[in-house]
Amino acid sequence: MRKMPKARLSRPSLEAETANLIRSDILNGVWKQGDRLVEMDLANSFGVSQSTIRGALKYLQADALVVHRPRRGHFVIEISEQDVREISILRDTLESLGARLAAQTITEEGRNRLQRVFNDLCAAAHAGNRQKLIELDLLFHRTVVEVAGSERLNELYKRLVGPALLFLRMADHLYPEPQVIIDLHEPLLSAICSGDAEKAFALAHRHTEPDAQRIVQPKL
Repeated sequence: MRKMPKARLSRPSLEAETANLIRSDILNGVWKQGDRLVEMDLANSFGVSQSTIRGALKYLQADALVVHRPRRGHFVIEISEQDVREISILRDTLESLGARLAAQTITEEGRNRLQRVFNDLCAAAHAGNRQKLIELDLLFHRTVVEVAGSERLNELYKRLVGPALLFLRMADHLYPEPQVIIDLHEPLLSAICSGDAEKAFALAHRHTEPDAQRIVQPKL
């Protein structure tokens, strides 16, 4: 049985914490793409109720990391070669637009939010925590989109969160040196915070599509 936090948590907090643990297991490969997530098994594993697991899975559905199939249950999403290509195109498109808008509208609060995520990204890189690095990589871009202030763009990007996490997991071996991840994000942070919209756009639209090609190339 997994150990849950000892502190007393409200049900929404417990559901969110459980969702984070399931997400970590998916990114660590404990659950593979296409695996069925059985509520009772998860409840026994984490030492929580099935209703808590049900709520946790809703968080993961909202992030499009888990899909519910009527009369069959919950499954980890599957990423095909075509999905890899489409995810790369969508990430480049949405993240570059978000970077441009964020640079145009950046506030001191927005700068502080982005700097905090970047600092956490650096800490994970220096600690060699690959899983945390993947999560913070996506969180950085998600924060950029949120700082951009476009509700429609934010809603579109939310639908990409789960697939993008698995994409980053599949691309992880392409960046054996964690410092490379820092080097990719630091200029983007600087461009956004300084209000250089066109530079931010160009920097955000740079490496995802080549990564997709490198992911699928061995299978060709």
